[in-house]
Amino acid sequence: MKKATYERSREFDVDQGGSDGLHHIAAVVAKQYHQESVLTFRCLPRTSPDTDAVEIQAPGVSRTRLHDALLSDAEARDRLGGGSVTLDGRLILIAPLADLPVAQRFTAELGVDWNRAEVRYGDEEFVN
Repeated sequence: MKKATYERSREFDVDQGGSDGLHHIAAVVAKQYHQESVLTFRCLPRTSPDTDAVEIQAPGVSRTRLHDALLSDAEARDRLGGGSVTLDGRLILIAPLADLPVAQRFTAELGVDWNRAEVRYGDEEFVN
């Protein structure tokens, strides 16, 4: 929608089920919480042919700092699409694998110590 918003994010861990099951769960979550789409992330080995994204988690980021940084950084905003900050100040950023350098630069601008960040590889998908 090309706008910055403060919306509540919810994180769910699903341990079992294939692609169809994940799509069903995402559809239920979207309906339950009135979401236009649900971002899914399936952790995979870095070398998997299905790996197309990274999940970056790092402590010490406020939602205001993330919001302001996205507003001031057009490249990060357009290529990364956004991110979330938990109530305890943990950044969660899902980025296309091709945009990992942008994500690293952007998180550094947020004051994230890359050595303290958790980076997981996997497959991302927006389910509508």
